[in-house]
Amino acid sequence: MTQSQSARVWASRAFMDPTRIKGFTADPLPTGMSLGQMAELNQAGEPMSAEHFPTEIFAIYPDKKEKKQADLVLAAGAVVVSAACADVLRQFDLGHSSLYPIKLLQHDRKTPVEGEYFCLNIGERKDTFLREHSPLVRVLGSGRMRMPPNLHDDDVVVSPAALEGPDLWVSPPLIRMFFLSDRLTQALRAAKMGRVFGFRACRVVKAD
Repeated sequence: MTQSQSARVWASRAFMDPTRIKGFTADPLPTGMSLGQMAELNQAGEPMSAEHFPTEIFAIYPDKKEKKQADLVLAAGAVVVSAACADVLRQFDLGHSSLYPIKLLQHDRKTPVEGEYFCLNIGERKDTFLREHSPLVRVLGSGRMRMPPNLHDDDVVVSPAALEGPDLWVSPPLIRMFFLSDRLTQALRAAKMGRVFGFRACRVVKAD
């Protein structure tokens, strides 16, 4: 096993960060799919059309006015990004991933939350996560795998194939984590969005 010294791949901890979860809900989706099912498919890298996502979501709590949201939040099961974040993402190769407009409303379902937002559908998968080199991984009863939330750089190990193809993807059966190319990560950091993504550097290794 040898490690690539020059190229970098990054993992995002956003799906494991409870501070990313915000108090919104939505009406039933036209597809009949639940918000939970929508969230699970999205985090599994399933390309989905706009009707699989809510067009508007509203605050759960009547006594709380929702302020302008961060550049990435998890709301009503959707991955919601700001217009500024969407602008950065669109500059890169998203493959089959998509951005769909979404309105955020206060509890009265009329007053908009400040800002412009989009649902992010992560529609790309790469079979690049190296379980055997990532000792912190936990294998769940379903056969899926997850990493602990308190990750450090190089805890997640991927194959060199992660350096190819689209700049944003997931790697099933690993759940609650998505990956980004170095160029996309650096662009998001330059836009002051690094904190909400919770980036951790991955180790890229190949067999000798």
